[in-house]
Amino acid sequence: MNEYNIGGDYYGMGRQFGTQLEREGVTLDSVSAEPVDRHEEMLQFARDCEPFVEMHAPELLQELRGIADCTDVDPQAVKSIPLALNADPGCSLVAISPDHTESDVPLFGRNHDFYPSFRDYSKLFYTSPKDGLASVGCAHNFVGRLDGINEAGLAIGFSGVPTDEYAPGFMWPLAVRTVLDTCHTVSEAASWLEQLPHAQNVNFLVTDATGNIALVEASPTAVNTIRPDDGFVRATNQFTSESMQRHQPAARVPADCPRFQRLGEWFRARHTPLGLDDLQTVMGESETGVCWRTDDHEGNDPRCTIWSWTMEVGSGTALLARDSPAETDYVPITVPDSSR
Repeated sequence: MNEYNIGGDYYGMGRQFGTQLEREGVTLDSVSAEPVDRHEEMLQFARDCEPFVEMHAPELLQELRGIADCTDVDPQAVKSIPLALNADPGCSLVAISPDHTESDVPLFGRNHDFYPSFRDYSKLFYTSPKDGLASVGCAHNFVGRLDGINEAGLAIGFSGVPTDEYAPGFMWPLAVRTVLDTCHTVSEAASWLEQLPHAQNVNFLVTDATGNIALVEASPTAVNTIRPDDGFVRATNQFTSESMQRHQPAARVPADCPRFQRLGEWFRARHTPLGLDDLQTVMGESETGVCWRTDDHEGNDPRCTIWSWTMEVGSGTALLARDSPAETDYVPITVPDSSR
């Protein structure tokens, strides 16, 4: 997993990222598993999505322009991946309020489950926008983020939900990035995600340092936010609420997902307050937890866990396993701190 440090205005951050790629000898064609210039359908969808990005997060287009200018790649081709590239990730999410933790701060965990070949494109970003919030988070390509935590103590991650139809709008990596850059609290993040035009089905789980938790279930035609009464939320690869399940094409409910069930069983079986070690156990175990080893998949699913986060939100403690946590240790990651 390569690391990137970018900061300043958005155009400048784009140029910094492009410069680092050139130093590594990486071309934009190899940033994603698909070449950026061969798919007219994706290019057209990116054109259709661009007005929505211009309306809700124009600074991200500035960053993309910086990448294009630095690398001499056609700007529309550069835009096509973050604005339009769709995928079918797995992923498991969990958040626990301070009422149930031994450290009296929220716990947040996220496994990124995707095709093993994408480990070659995994990236850890330290991002410090001039007029925004500093954050640390992971991604496969550029500009967007798939998870992370910012200096305000707000953590966010996503999990994929089956999608048959796409609509011009915001792709989830851009939404995660904007939340990290701009939101201090769960209320701010949920409000922004609720009004966003989403391009496909997705779950967003957000947790802040005060212990607030929200699961935002989003589709191109509806959005629903779940705020837990018991201080516990989990999400895998389906919508939890009945009202949103009609928006997913697969006849799949939470009871159909073993990972969803294991997270619930783990939380209900607790006898003492939960700690970071407990969270790492459930996120990192392949037989009793929710981790997929690189050589062991759920059913016929070819995906595996290719990175994993466990965090004490707001405490400055975040640990990252840069591959399957069943095979790779969690290591501390420096979380931006606005008080320093």
